[in-house]
Amino acid sequence: MSEAFFEKIDVFLPGQGETLVQAPAYHWERAEHAVGHIYYSTRESKSVLIHLKGISRKERDALAGMPIEVDLSGLKYHDFDGFGLHLPGLIVTAQRTAIAVCQKRHHSMGDGGHQVDLSMSRSEDGGVTWQRQEVIFEEENAYTYLGPIFEDGTTGAVFVAFWKMPAEVLDDLGYFSEYAKEGGGFWLLKSTDEGRSWSEPFYVRPLPNDEGWVGWPNNCVHGIQLAFGKRKGRLLIPAFLYKEGEPGQVPGVRGGLLYSDDHGKNWQAGAVLPEGSDEVSLVETVDGGIYVSYRKNTLATGKRHFARSSDCGEAFCEHGQHEEVPDAGLHAGLTRYRRDGQAESILLFSNPCPAREMTIRVSRDEGRSWLISRRLEPGLSRYSDLAVTADGTILCLYTNGKVRDSEKISVARFSLAWLTAGNS
Repeated sequence: MSEAFFEKIDVFLPGQGETLVQAPAYHWERAEHAVGHIYYSTRESKSVLIHLKGISRKERDALAGMPIEVDLSGLKYHDFDGFGLHLPGLIVTAQRTAIAVCQKRHHSMGDGGHQVDLSMSRSEDGGVTWQRQEVIFEEENAYTYLGPIFEDGTTGAVFVAFWKMPAEVLDDLGYFSEYAKEGGGFWLLKSTDEGRSWSEPFYVRPLPNDEGWVGWPNNCVHGIQLAFGKRKGRLLIPAFLYKEGEPGQVPGVRGGLLYSDDHGKNWQAGAVLPEGSDEVSLVETVDGGIYVSYRKNTLATGKRHFARSSDCGEAFCEHGQHEEVPDAGLHAGLTRYRRDGQAESILLFSNPCPAREMTIRVSRDEGRSWLISRRLEPGLSRYSDLAVTADGTILCLYTNGKVRDSEKISVARFSLAWLTAGNS
């Protein structure tokens, strides 16, 4: 497929009940121009003064007559009727089926405090048309965190990983340590018919690595299966790894890898990233190594960070950051370009930079540099994942919107020729 083309298709449309609409009906609208300062009284009895800057006289007069709610959870303004969608993950199977997954968040887009299900959609024509979204896991009063989707090419099985916490938990980061101290672990959904049907979830608890790190899956995107080397066939997925006493935004928690050598039955904690690491994307390099790209929540530099493994994901041997790749501290897509079943020495990367505009980047040196890029979405965008169809069409599944960056999830279909047009 050599001609340049691009098209955008809405895949998962957020809705209210059974009526699909372009965006949920929000109860709150954030005033981006207002800045608040909090003052604590020095006298008895104690009180708090909130001083707002940047509002007009008309807004000030209106506020004087309105009841004021204080949202200590930081999530209240996300409330809405219906459901929203987040955390996209995407693969194209060996049988050429595109399978997209995401979270279905009820009544709020907050990271906690409400029920969340897992949804899926399939395409059998290279991402041109998609079936209506289908819930593949729901549990009353559970906030379900979507992990990676991945395929075992040896058995043809497709897996979706997830972990969960009680829906009433507002502070998801605060819950991480509690979850880890209970042993971590996660659940897998399995499909043996290209995503047409899914098994009941089964629980797995990864063995700690030699340094004592325990783990469970990172958010969304996709995992990989090694095609080269002594561990050919190994399944690898992005992970949160925990070890008590380690520093971080969440004490003890870092990004890293989990792996399985028996087709997803048993799992082991693997390589651990540096302090501050968080959501991880990964790809196998042509020399049998592993290249990972990740965000940092602490010690952030505004650049995209990376690491490499030469032992099939059991440890990292190289660390660094890409000066040419700005990073807004969000998850990103990463995959290898393929055409007619043949992998090429081209890596693809997606993230929303510099102004929350989804951008696709190209590396021709196994992730050493990312010198070719093109803006995919001129509006607001957030999380994304990438896959490539059998004929070389690139698919980018990503959240986007007009007012908020996660109003809906769409898929863009485009050719490598379109992506590299105007670049040398």
